[in-house]
Amino acid sequence: MAWHQRNLRIYSGIQTSSHTHAMVGATGALDQDTYDYTFGGGYSLTIVATDTQFNGYQFVYTTNHNLPLAFMQIFGGSTSIPISATATSIVGNQRQTPALLTLSTDRCSMNLTGSAQLTVLGDVYSNGQACLDSNLHEAGNCYGAAGSNCGDAQYYCYNSDPGFVPYSPPCRAGDIQGTGVVPAPTLPDPGFLATSVPYYTTAEAYSQYNRGTWTEMRPGQYNSFHLSGGSASCAFLDAGVYNWLNDYSSDANGSLISNELRAPDEQLYSAPGTASVADPQFWDQNGVSCAGHYTVTNGAAQTILSLPTCTNLSPQTPAGCHSGVSDTQSRNNRWGVEVTSVRYDRFIDPTVTPNPCFAAPGCRRESAPSSCHLTPSSVVGSLHSPSNIGISVNITRNAPGAQYYNVYLNPAGCDGVQSHFGWVSRFDAPGFVSGSAIGPFPNGTAWTLGAAAPAVPPAAGASLYDINDTVIANPAVTCYAQTRTINCIPPDNEQPPQCFSNCPPPANLLSQENASMSLEYPPYRAGDVANENYCQPSPSPGNINAPCLGSAVTPGGVQFYFPNGSCFNQNSQGATYVFSGVQYNWIVIYAPAANTCAATMNGGASTQYIGTIYTPGMDWTISGGDRSPLAGQVICYTAKVAGGGQAGIDFNPNYSPVPPAARLIN
Repeated sequence: MAWHQRNLRIYSGIQTSSHTHAMVGATGALDQDTYDYTFGGGYSLTIVATDTQFNGYQFVYTTNHNLPLAFMQIFGGSTSIPISATATSIVGNQRQTPALLTLSTDRCSMNLTGSAQLTVLGDVYSNGQACLDSNLHEAGNCYGAAGSNCGDAQYYCYNSDPGFVPYSPPCRAGDIQGTGVVPAPTLPDPGFLATSVPYYTTAEAYSQYNRGTWTEMRPGQYNSFHLSGGSASCAFLDAGVYNWLNDYSSDANGSLISNELRAPDEQLYSAPGTASVADPQFWDQNGVSCAGHYTVTNGAAQTILSLPTCTNLSPQTPAGCHSGVSDTQSRNNRWGVEVTSVRYDRFIDPTVTPNPCFAAPGCRRESAPSSCHLTPSSVVGSLHSPSNIGISVNITRNAPGAQYYNVYLNPAGCDGVQSHFGWVSRFDAPGFVSGSAIGPFPNGTAWTLGAAAPAVPPAAGASLYDINDTVIANPAVTCYAQTRTINCIPPDNEQPPQCFSNCPPPANLLSQENASMSLEYPPYRAGDVANENYCQPSPSPGNINAPCLGSAVTPGGVQFYFPNGSCFNQNSQGATYVFSGVQYNWIVIYAPAANTCAATMNGGASTQYIGTIYTPGMDWTISGGDRSPLAGQVICYTAKVAGGGQAGIDFNPNYSPVPPAARLIN
């Protein structure tokens, strides 16, 4: 109100005011409040606020001023002339966005058929008639046009926590159960944009196993992409926009396409810091067997060759000498070794700011740690008689996407305590030099980190040397996530496999989840610093309840873009597991409204799209397996859930676009 008075220079304040309430709309279901104000000098203002539910709040402002006229009266005119103006604006609801929105107003634009089961966390909304049955397990509300049978759905219990697992009633305290809202007003197309596409125009092509045991793909324009039969492989996607000019089809057994960065020999989430390995490892899903592997050695073959040899560590004698890895307390323990995968990714859209990933080498990504490997032999030596035997870390198969490896040591062995592991060094991944793929690449034959070629030792004799237990004191140090200095603690551990449409998930079928979002500076552990829960720049100081608030880039994120005429076909035999990012407004699949293809999402246990699917002209057929193939939001023209499997849409506001906010419409 103050702005109105200030703009019109009204200094006398409000003279009269009133408020009325009414229910309006085609079915009388929309709340409308009207506020009338009068001011001195013949001014009045009327504000009409209508809650249009998902369409947001509509505000209509009408102001009038009766201006007295003296000169006009000479010619017989009126003593006053009314002057009025009206403006209408929409303020979108920033929290209330549907998990599934079909824009078509046709009958059965949202259709659940056969024995297909769809579990949805979030609201489902159909501008047309929703044709559903009890196989819809709805943890939210169902909105549909007149004639929709939302009442046939089973309504599950839920709350607003991201990643919440829906369950059948009765609901626990604090949780709620949804309902059907029929008829519901029509929702408009939100009109999201794909603004980064023009910056990724390089022509690219699929080159099977160009990194030895895995395939690296780069963002840009692909004339056609169809994995089938002998073309199958595990393919790591570098960050950026993938413009599929003539379809994207993934239906090959033994294929997995992803931008997830994982460690070799991933540790089991329930036994971190031990020798237990995840089953399955992420890059072994769908039968691809592409996960990275490594071994550890510390025998006579790892004798340190760099001279002079140390005879004492305190004081260091002779000056500038070299030793192996020593236990100054002479405990003769077998030490524990953990490895993480590291890479750098750029985001080359200059219009997004702040963008710390724009300039080379880009933003650093570091995976969760591997399982712990014990040194085969005890680490010997003492403070005054150091060992000359080092420790070698030998990569037998690179982890997909890894350009470097960080190595962490624990003098207490594989004792299950992650804070006992401290960072000691970073190495080029075999076949890479300073992040660039040079080749050759390991494929079964051990390639020692620091060595120039497989089956030969590093120049110093071992990967790790000049290290003793006093250098990596217990406990290790919680460091800023973007730096690794001596004795920094490893990144956070991975989490249990997803439990959503099938709980508990079948044993040994689903890969582990990444750590949650967190702040990246001490005392916080940073959470995921490699994949979908990682953001840059990290706010400092930030809010631990919204650790990525204000960030502009998810460093490893990708977007699939389908121009008019290009279509999408994900078959359950193939597997695609990708995440988008905040720089793409979390839209993982984008197609302009003119693209009206019939798309298929047949998601098996190894498939998941993390982000929003925004294809306002496409007709989608969705089916699924034991994992929610869609972690975000789906906005399309029509949607049909078919087949006999279990599919899921897990609406997570962390992976969804910011709804359109205030906009002036007249």
